[in-house]
Amino acid sequence: MKKPNVPQYNPNPKTIGEHIRKRRIEGGLLQKQVAAQFGISEDTLTYWENERSQPQVHHYPAIISFLDYYPFDHETDSLAGKLKQIRHCYGLNFKQCASRLAVSVDAVKRWEYGKPVAYPSTRQLIETVWQQLPNCLPQHPS
Repeated sequence: MKKPNVPQYNPNPKTIGEHIRKRRIEGGLLQKQVAAQFGISEDTLTYWENERSQPQVHHYPAIISFLDYYPFDHETDSLAGKLKQIRHCYGLNFKQCASRLAVSVDAVKRWEYGKPVAYPSTRQLIETVWQQLPNCLPQHPS
């Protein structure tokens, strides 16, 4: 008896795991090949693809590079959205981002959650860093 032809991935991925699975299958790659690229176990990749866990932010740059686009759907018009994209593209947690901006962790969290940035110099720094993101500005294809 022949197996039914069921799609192996969501053609319109919404989650990061769905994006990875779609790209992997379309590229004819095995989970162990992709896992090796990310420096993770095959089980970890399986968990990501099946939404049993989410990648930590430090894996985002490798994932974005593998996908060849930015897979997140948040807006990037506001300073909050740009700051989030900066953290994702560089794989920075809040503490690392705060250190690079020479501000407190609480400030980065407040800004990313939409509170206004008080200093014009900090706003300009975030804008400048965002405009220089490596291979990170294109959103995923719709």
